[in-house]
Amino acid sequence: MAQAVLAGIRVVDLSEQVPGPYATRLLAGMGADVIKVERPDYGDRLRHRPVMFAAENRGKRDLSIDLKSPEGRKALLRLVASADVLVEGFRPGVMERLGLGFETLTEINPQLIYVSISGYGATGPYRDLPGHDFQYLAYTGAIPAPQAYYAADYVPTTLPVADMGTSVYSVLAVVLALLEKQRDPDAFAACHLDIGMADCTLALMEPRIAEALSEPSTSAALVRPGYGVYLTADGRYVSIGALEDHFWQRLVRALGLDQFAGEQFANYQDRRRLMNRIDKPLRERVSEFTRDALMELLVRHDVPVAPVNDLHEAARDPHFRARGMVYDTPDDEHPRIAEWPTALDRFADRSRLTPTPALGRHSREVLAEHGLGNAEIDALIASGVVRQADTTPDH
Repeated sequence: MAQAVLAGIRVVDLSEQVPGPYATRLLAGMGADVIKVERPDYGDRLRHRPVMFAAENRGKRDLSIDLKSPEGRKALLRLVASADVLVEGFRPGVMERLGLGFETLTEINPQLIYVSISGYGATGPYRDLPGHDFQYLAYTGAIPAPQAYYAADYVPTTLPVADMGTSVYSVLAVVLALLEKQRDPDAFAACHLDIGMADCTLALMEPRIAEALSEPSTSAALVRPGYGVYLTADGRYVSIGALEDHFWQRLVRALGLDQFAGEQFANYQDRRRLMNRIDKPLRERVSEFTRDALMELLVRHDVPVAPVNDLHEAARDPHFRARGMVYDTPDDEHPRIAEWPTALDRFADRSRLTPTPALGRHSREVLAEHGLGNAEIDALIASGVVRQADTTPDH
């Protein structure tokens, strides 16, 4: 195996749930030595969802230590002193209360890249609010309003856009900081990367919002004839994306909707103004086909179309199999979704993603590497400050 892009980079990961762990798993795949730090009682809260936890924490070593104890903080400072990157995902102010804030840690390591991932960032009126992916999507206009009668059950996407988008932006920020450090190591000073999940989500919404601001309302901005989700005769759904004029012509030709083929409907902006005349006949015509028959027809006419797959169908899709985005492993009952897009295969290697460690699996190993003797480690374990895993297997 060729030397990894991030070989020699050490990351101390204090984050939990998804955004931070997903980001550090990507860094591990690129060769970084990621030490996951977890509380001794029950660890990362995501351990209560074991399949997801295992997916996001492969390739790391695990140190279980009580950061609220003076001995635990003192031991962690040994790791920080030699780390390149620290990632934490607490609400703003928590690290300071633990005695592990940016100012404190950069006195120990003046070149530390200190990454804070929180819902709304360290400043602003929302900084102390709790939240999940769904709330950040809601704040940033990413969730269109539902019909009132089914609003309580309305979840418009299964993709955790805010979580995963934050992870990708976090990795980009870390890699850019490492590049800056590499260019002039002597001049590089510690930096605090204040990453707000809502900020990242809003950045992803930029093209949609930019277009909407030129319209009188959001609903007006979302008028897109020939673009949306359509019900088929067998109770299934397809997504059609005939926005461009040439795709529109192919769509109406394929479906035999000759009334929409004339000059009056040739231009996208004209079609938007005529949406009320277009939408119902289009949906009625689509509903005459089964999903598979409509797919075959529109693919043959080179119209942008896709089945609205459920989660199981996505994992069975032959395209993703052919691209290596879905693959089988000897130890897994179910197929595994690739850890990164195909384009990153040049820089990352899934063989580095060793099984997800049990809680405290590497506590003794990591502390010994950072100068603690066996007697000191034994005392920390005996006092409950450090947890060393038993024979529980890694995942």
